[in-house]
Amino acid sequence: MCVLSFNRLRYLQQTLDTFRDACTYPNLEFVFADNGSSREVVEYIDGLEYAHKKIINMQNNGIGHAMNQARRAASGDYFFNLENDWVFFYKSDWMERGVLLFERDERGEPVEKRPHGHPLGLVKYKLGAGIPNYTNNPSLMSKKAFRDVGEFPQYGREYTYVSEDVHRIEPHYIKRFREKYACALSETPCALHIGGYTTNPNYGNRGKRGFGELDSLLGGRWKDGRMNATYVIMKARNRFRLRKALRKYREFERRRGSGG
Repeated sequence: MCVLSFNRLRYLQQTLDTFRDACTYPNLEFVFADNGSSREVVEYIDGLEYAHKKIINMQNNGIGHAMNQARRAASGDYFFNLENDWVFFYKSDWMERGVLLFERDERGEPVEKRPHGHPLGLVKYKLGAGIPNYTNNPSLMSKKAFRDVGEFPQYGREYTYVSEDVHRIEPHYIKRFREKYACALSETPCALHIGGYTTNPNYGNRGKRGFGELDSLLGGRWKDGRMNATYVIMKARNRFRLRKALRKYREFERRRGSGG
């Protein structure tokens, strides 16, 4: 478990509480990388008895820096990438199934992934995510893929939520990743983004859009695999948003490829 944090204590607590409620995997190593948070966040992380490794940066060196720190410190063959503003709503063996996808792929058994000719390097858990739209959070990644593809680009700019910088750099990392490794979706997507803002130019979203409205949906998340109407509505909305986002992302790639 590679957990990144920067302020927003309430979101961090919600992320960790729902993750631990929903995940049944028995052998987890929790690695925290904090990017210069306020004192209350640092004290909260220091007080977590289940945290195996704690990296407390004195200043915010950017999300890429913390991401690489946590991955380098992780000792397992796989690590789960997680930032501090997600909610997990489906309690099941979804992480065990993710590991099984890697094992099946290594044995040469059929796994739905893209590109098909590459070994599996990433399994994604975001509700509504599509295979072509690689992302690092929340996801299960093989350490071998991390070593082969290289570290996430680092930069010095401080981030408050998600800066445009990371999304200008991320497509280059994604391209590098796809040249060597494939991506698959979890059989049971179980994570929803709950906080912050995005100014992602790849999605054509130049202005800031808040995700705080999802907070009101937390009380209606799945419990022990039982579905409710809130989940059905959110799944439909996310599917529509993702298709629209992917179209804009492809347009961005075409423009960049043509130098426009």
